[in-house]
Amino acid sequence: MQRVLVGVAVAGVLAVVALGAREEMLPRADAGEATHAHAAPQRALPRRTAPERLARKPAPAAAEAVMPAGPAAAPTLVTPAAEPAGAAAAAAGQGQAGPTAAALMRRAAAAYGKVHSLSAAFVQVVRNPLLGGSTTSRGMLYERRPDRFLMRFSEPAGDVLVSDGRWFWVYYPSVDEKQVIRSPAAGGGQAVDLLAQFLGDPVRRFTPHLEGREAVAGRQAYVVRLVPRGAEPFKELKVWLDPVDYYARRFEITDQNGSVRHLDLSALRVNPPLPDALFHFTPPAGAHVVTR
Repeated sequence: MQRVLVGVAVAGVLAVVALGAREEMLPRADAGEATHAHAAPQRALPRRTAPERLARKPAPAAAEAVMPAGPAAAPTLVTPAAEPAGAAAAAAGQGQAGPTAAALMRRAAAAYGKVHSLSAAFVQVVRNPLLGGSTTSRGMLYERRPDRFLMRFSEPAGDVLVSDGRWFWVYYPSVDEKQVIRSPAAGGGQAVDLLAQFLGDPVRRFTPHLEGREAVAGRQAYVVRLVPRGAEPFKELKVWLDPVDYYARRFEITDQNGSVRHLDLSALRVNPPLPDALFHFTPPAGAHVVTR
């Protein structure tokens, strides 16, 4: 049976979240240093080894991690201005030529260079050709540069990825409510800065190809396919860029194993106040904490 997970590759200075990939396997529990949460029961919990196939199950209420409800203040919703008249026709080849793929990515990088924090609702669909079928997950994503990150899932309920600046925590009660994995956050926060992971210096890191325009939430976004020039944890990446503010509203990531992750963002808020408490994580009582 297909295992439904969010994949996180943590290796030294690299922690690739890849915007909520859910098809990588959990690291083996016996590969790291295990401890118990502060409120662990007296009996010792056995070390667990993640099987190749683990049925997805609902998260028990008793194993809920302690997480804050959300930001202290309501951020401002991004409402792009109207697209300049004639821009869509120009990009479609009617009239003057539209922007090149490289120019679009430079504009996106410049726009994200002014972003210090963001939040968005996400819906993700993952197709795995090896296992067959697809899985859907959804929830909220928060980032505060350079080293705070949170993906809180409403489906599967209770699953969470969070970086508090010191540790990167992975907790999937939908798979195993008694296991928490943590890895040191990389120095400088680069590892959990998703903006830098995907849009940092994009023209140098990727060969961009403009594939036209496609409607996303009623707006004709530019579709740019990015092929890595060097080693990256994915084979290729597509981004759907808004024609006015150049923020990405959709991502599609093709992994090295052929899995395709399709992520739609909505209710995007730029530079909201995100307090430290939002990124705090406390392992549930009795959880087996594995340090990698």
